[in-house]
Amino acid sequence: MRKIQVVMMSALLSGISLSGLAQESDKKNEEAEREKRERQQNLNREMTLEREYDPIVQDAAKVNTLPVVREMNISKRPITYSDYAVPMLPDKEMYVLPPGKLMTEVEHQKRNGYLHFGGGMLMNMMGDFGYHLLNTERDLLSVYFSHRSTNGKVKFEDEAIEKRKAKFNDNLGGLDFTHRFDKATLKLGGKFGYSAFNYYGMPTDIGLRDADLRNDSITNQGDRLINVYGGVVSNNTASLGYHVGIDYTNFNQKYSLSKELDGMTENHIGINFGLSSPVNNGQCFGVDVKANILSYTEPSPVSNTVVDSSAFDTHFNVTLSPYYRMESDTWKLLLGLNLMLVSQNSETDVFVSPNITFDVPIASWSVFYAKLGGGIESNSMAELSRTNRYINPVFTADASKTWADLKLGVRSSAAAGLWFDIFAGYKYTESDVLFNPSSYNWVDNGFNNVSMAFQPTTQRIQVGATLKYDYKHIVDFYLKGVYNYYNLKYLDTWKNSYAVNDLDKDSDLEAYGKPSFEANAGINVRPVKPLTVSLDYSMMSGIYANLSLDGNVKMKTINDLRLRTSWKFNDMFGIYAQFNNLLFQKQELYYGYPLQPFSAMAGFSVNF
Repeated sequence: MRKIQVVMMSALLSGISLSGLAQESDKKNEEAEREKRERQQNLNREMTLEREYDPIVQDAAKVNTLPVVREMNISKRPITYSDYAVPMLPDKEMYVLPPGKLMTEVEHQKRNGYLHFGGGMLMNMMGDFGYHLLNTERDLLSVYFSHRSTNGKVKFEDEAIEKRKAKFNDNLGGLDFTHRFDKATLKLGGKFGYSAFNYYGMPTDIGLRDADLRNDSITNQGDRLINVYGGVVSNNTASLGYHVGIDYTNFNQKYSLSKELDGMTENHIGINFGLSSPVNNGQCFGVDVKANILSYTEPSPVSNTVVDSSAFDTHFNVTLSPYYRMESDTWKLLLGLNLMLVSQNSETDVFVSPNITFDVPIASWSVFYAKLGGGIESNSMAELSRTNRYINPVFTADASKTWADLKLGVRSSAAAGLWFDIFAGYKYTESDVLFNPSSYNWVDNGFNNVSMAFQPTTQRIQVGATLKYDYKHIVDFYLKGVYNYYNLKYLDTWKNSYAVNDLDKDSDLEAYGKPSFEANAGINVRPVKPLTVSLDYSMMSGIYANLSLDGNVKMKTINDLRLRTSWKFNDMFGIYAQFNNLLFQKQELYYGYPLQPFSAMAGFSVNF
């Protein structure tokens, strides 16, 4: 009997213990669930607060609330140097294919790797490769490589000049690593690029074409780029958001103004830091700091050229941007300032620009948006070489200081599948960068027609409109037109004096290398699911150059028409064919550097 009592008492005590443990476990589960809900609410709030400020328009037919007009995402190919000479492809906001859809629209985001390759006439070749070595919830390790090259002859507008080979070989490879900790994300990476090209452009300074024989249009210049970066970004659940990062770029040019002269080396350190703190729902205070430090190794001196050594002194600039951001379900507002300091050429300048953006609904299907900003462009040689590879390798450009950059517009989704954007803007920039051909022979047997960076103060007034339409993903098209009016003021510095010839007054200046009117249009047709036929047209007019013999010269209007067809066999494989310059035009983006004639190329895309 006593044993039975002991057993019963033990069972009772065990039941009470288990019940207590169960209740305690339930309590812990309830607390964990509550904390999870609070974290999710905080996450949602923080994600809303921290996302980029961008006025956008979604499909109005799918929502009852105010649609935001969202522009198409733009993913440029990860190539460091300009590739405009393959086909003439100026940047277009409305139609740039990301790597995963390059030419074939084969999605690679769901897979670990992709390979695209194409080749054709004039030795045009292009290829992209990328692969996720790691792709987990916490770690992402990716490698990539891109290639663009050509080696074909081009014709000059002046029939007296024989055809000449336009050559370049651009390569870029890199490694990116991301690791997610519980409270922050670590980002590390680097890339290496090398570009070889020749200065094939026509000399512009002497009327006698026998001077052309004294210039070197055969030797390849070599641009080498090494970049490494690292940074940490707080997770969205942090009560105090932060980001900190640093990157280093080493850019070297093999030659100066001839193959007998050593080129320059540029070292660029970039630092960025930011803090943000949410206050109430939909509000946030923050501050961002950016700094750039540029130092140089001078190129070999040229006997008949005077170079100011201060141009190769260390340059640096700093931007401090405090801001206040708030938003609701229907409108957004950001109020801030950019406090900036620029030190270069033994001078230090301090200036301030506004940093204000907002968008508000004006109808159930339209948004009015505005942005008033400013900033500093460091204009490093690595950056300028991406825009114009033929930039003068002897002179460094000053940083550009934008005091005001205003843009106003209305974006609307007027009907299902139809979007439009009407906008206008004004921009005031000191030491803007305009490209102009060199005004005289730099050195006997030197390179042909290097481009000078002419840096006046510019005021630009801009108006434009964009229209997009998509019918059930069977047919879609876009139209965009932009008109630019420039007013320039010339400051006669030692560098600018080489960029243009003497002019009597500022009103004689033109925005050299910039179009006054540009238009882009395109249509995509998918008659059957695997097939896509695309036609794209680009036009740029009102481009000027300044020549030593002729003064201001208006360049020929660019008219470029391209046709592309692609066939997607499945989610892994597709092929394409592309035809460039279907109008058989002789045209130039930079004076004396003609673009390619008609060419065709074909290729394939594989995602794995």
